[in-house]
Amino acid sequence: MTRTPPNRNFDGPYKELLTELASLIEWLQTEHDVSYVKAGDDKIYAYGGDGHVLVMDETGLDGLIELITPKGALSIKPAEDGKITVTAAEGEAAAKDILREGIDGVRRYYENRYWSTPTTSSKAQGASQQLVN
Repeated sequence: MTRTPPNRNFDGPYKELLTELASLIEWLQTEHDVSYVKAGDDKIYAYGGDGHVLVMDETGLDGLIELITPKGALSIKPAEDGKITVTAAEGEAAAKDILREGIDGVRRYYENRYWSTPTTSSKAQGASQQLVN
């Protein structure tokens, strides 16, 4: 799965929330990787529970992301000018609340889980190399 660029710069009214979302996506992909569903040529990933769901393709913030919460849903995607657009059926005023609730809800769901993705062999080899030295 393609990882979200960690140093992505966001502009506009959703700057802080999109930065948090990018961090959440990176954390989810690292600690709580899930299987994907094929949709044509794309790999689609879904994260969440308890009414908070994050759906995205393998390109992360470079593709369409849908965030669903009990308060509503929104879509996040890059525009042609490269900027990220956030669209909510409930309107722009509600979009920030939906984004905040979605980020918090998905993170809370996974923080309370008892498992995480096991360390890959390359990470384990690096750690064992450090122990030897």
